[in-house]
Amino acid sequence: MTALVLMTFATAAFASTERALASEAPGVVEFDTTFLRVDSKGDFDAKRFSSGNVVSPGVYAVDIVVNDNRVARDEVRFVAADEGGNAMPCLTRKMLESAGLDLARLAAERGQKDETPADACIDLRALVPEASIDFDFSEQKLALSIPQRYMRASARGYVSPELWDRGVNAGFLSYNANTYRTRAGGEQSTQNYLGLNAGVNVGGWNLRHQSSLTTSTGQATQFDNIATYVQHDLTRLRAQAVIGDAQTTGDVFDSVAFRGAQIATDDRMLPESLRGFAPVVRGTADSNALVTVRQNGQIIYETGVTPGPFEIRDLYATGSGGNLDVTVMEADGRAKRFTVPYASVAQSLRPGTTRFAVTVGQLRDDSLGTKPGFAQFTLQRGLTNLVTLYGGAIASEGYAAVNAGAALNTKYGAFASDITVARTQVPGKHAMQGKSLHIGYAKFVDPTGTNLTLGAYRYSDSSYLSFADAARVRDAARDGGNPADRNRGRVQLTIDQRLGNQGSVFATVSSQSYWNRPGNDTFFQAGYSNRFKYGTYSVTADRTQNSDGAMSNRLMVSTTIPLGHSRHAPQLTTSLNTGGGATNMQANIGGTAGERNQYSYNAYGSLGQQPGTAIDSNAGVSGAWRAPRAQVSASASGGPGSSQMSAGVSGSIVAHPGGVTFSQTVGDTFGIVEAKGAEGASVSSATGVKIDSHGYAVVPYLTPYSMNNVDIDPKGSSLDTELQSTSEQVAPRSGSIVMLKYKTVTGRAALIRAPRLGGDALPFGAEVSDGAGHVVGVVAQDSRIFARGVEEKGTLVVKWGNGAREQCSIAYALPAKSNKLTAGYVSVESHCVASHAFIAASAGDAGSQDRW
Repeated sequence: MTALVLMTFATAAFASTERALASEAPGVVEFDTTFLRVDSKGDFDAKRFSSGNVVSPGVYAVDIVVNDNRVARDEVRFVAADEGGNAMPCLTRKMLESAGLDLARLAAERGQKDETPADACIDLRALVPEASIDFDFSEQKLALSIPQRYMRASARGYVSPELWDRGVNAGFLSYNANTYRTRAGGEQSTQNYLGLNAGVNVGGWNLRHQSSLTTSTGQATQFDNIATYVQHDLTRLRAQAVIGDAQTTGDVFDSVAFRGAQIATDDRMLPESLRGFAPVVRGTADSNALVTVRQNGQIIYETGVTPGPFEIRDLYATGSGGNLDVTVMEADGRAKRFTVPYASVAQSLRPGTTRFAVTVGQLRDDSLGTKPGFAQFTLQRGLTNLVTLYGGAIASEGYAAVNAGAALNTKYGAFASDITVARTQVPGKHAMQGKSLHIGYAKFVDPTGTNLTLGAYRYSDSSYLSFADAARVRDAARDGGNPADRNRGRVQLTIDQRLGNQGSVFATVSSQSYWNRPGNDTFFQAGYSNRFKYGTYSVTADRTQNSDGAMSNRLMVSTTIPLGHSRHAPQLTTSLNTGGGATNMQANIGGTAGERNQYSYNAYGSLGQQPGTAIDSNAGVSGAWRAPRAQVSASASGGPGSSQMSAGVSGSIVAHPGGVTFSQTVGDTFGIVEAKGAEGASVSSATGVKIDSHGYAVVPYLTPYSMNNVDIDPKGSSLDTELQSTSEQVAPRSGSIVMLKYKTVTGRAALIRAPRLGGDALPFGAEVSDGAGHVVGVVAQDSRIFARGVEEKGTLVVKWGNGAREQCSIAYALPAKSNKLTAGYVSVESHCVASHAFIAASAGDAGSQDRW
């Protein structure tokens, strides 16, 4: 075992030579070989392991990483440096500026003009204090470390559009099939469902189709064509173009389904720190100062600034807000403090941010006999920390509407208010013209921890119609019928209150009234939740009152208790529901299992009683398995006089340049892993996903326009395959299908013991090559060699110097592969013999010949 450990150490030491450093340490440091207690008779030379593989001059396609952030993939020219040393990357002005280096600031600090030629090679270490360069040859990654003060300010989470990946031409078909069978009162019924979601990506255009098929006992088969559309992103406009079936944005007017074309802003194209609303923090520093931003007592941002005015624009959005407390700590210890109001509503935008949407199409509503065409335009613009303006217009046959409004961020909370004026021409009747006023409010009260949200909609008169209501009224008028209910007003108030260690409470009130019938639909709900020694509990009560005066009350009490402290400990959930004369009690035990939580299960039992009936009981079980190529689920339950069984399977079939791969259900944006020979390795970022026998796996979900890390865990794969890279990064565009290629080296792995013919050990650390001259390992203790990527049979050459006396050959033949192997490699005994050239050269000098 000790020999194997040292052998592994030696192999790792050799593998480290694959890492080529483009920078040199201030001093020369060498490994003290006395730490290695080996019987090498002075043959071992550690100097070979101190420099790494020399990088030759040339052009390399490399990933450029600055301060641990991948900024580009580009071709970089490496130029010759000292004789025998590594070639150095030629970093040009354009490359460094693209990487974010502030060359103008560097020149100003030196009191010089910035006159660096565009194509000249710049010595980064000489130009920028404390900067460093590191080139990983095996990963083809050029890492630059530059102090933050010399970098241009950029938003956190920024990913350059140059890195947005359109992916490959590919297609997929996702399916969700289930069958549900019930038996009650001696009668049986079965319902089958198949949902389909298909897509084809070609040249950056993404076609999507969604439909479903339903069959039920005693009913006709129903097919629903849900949506079909083509999508393409527009980088310069920071928007998505959609042609086909889609939804309007709903930022200004109510969202409606349409068939047509739309161009709308996509906030996902912004850096993560610029999405949603957060104010700009402005101040002035008298020296090199530390700026700390706190919200609700917690530090949410901290950065160093130079003397003079500063702006912080990349605060992450934090819900409805909470004032920001800013501290500027000067170099001499002085602290300046001020507060920036922060409260937001849905309409709030950051200063300088714009949202827009242009839609032309036909209203999609299957209840309408005539579907009107329409055009809609909306615009939102953040002017300052305090003011956001927004508005829009809709034009359709017999209908027109205009909206204008503003959102305000004040120390008293965030307000949004807008007014919509609409005119509707009802067939056979006079025109209806009315106004609708909308008011919204949100406030987080710092001292008490109270979060207050108010959304109030009040339609000023009965002549106002929204676009969807106008379409229904006009359609009903054509048919001589009466229109459906029309909203008159709607009010909703929500309060959340934290009670420190005593839990939290919430209350919600909503009410809605109508023009064409009396009364209000009103809903009240309040709840309390907290933790206790063994878990959590909550109490919720609600009351519903319909416009006809009918009222119902309901009370629910629930607890959740972990049954153990292990990773896969199940949870016990109990609940009691009572209301309307009915009572139901239920207990659930559920959890996950498997190395990657790919299995889930649940078992329940319940007791219930309806008014005027006996107590009824029911029990059931369910489970699911997230397999590499699909997700399978099943359930069964039963009680007196009734039973239920169901089974389902869902997944995707993906066609890509490498072939066809079966996978779990994919999202709109996903990735394909290519790692030839790494069958059985797991994709860490996707539960249950493994590389198949063809070397492919599908990562079901990726986040568009953000940098996604996709890691592979080699555990489970053959030792005959070595992953040269186990992590890749990609920033996919929305809807794209990206390929992530991982370099592998495939071949048999073997542990070979090959002393010299006379029994002497081989020199420790000697280099071992195959017949083609490729290095496959090094010699460890007791003449043992762990070689990876070797052929079934052949010859290995061991070299510990350049002379003929300093090499020998090992002839080997590996046993046939067997499924019974548990170690993943084979053990072989052989000898290392001198080459014919060495024997011939030393035939006349037997006294000087080494013993083999």
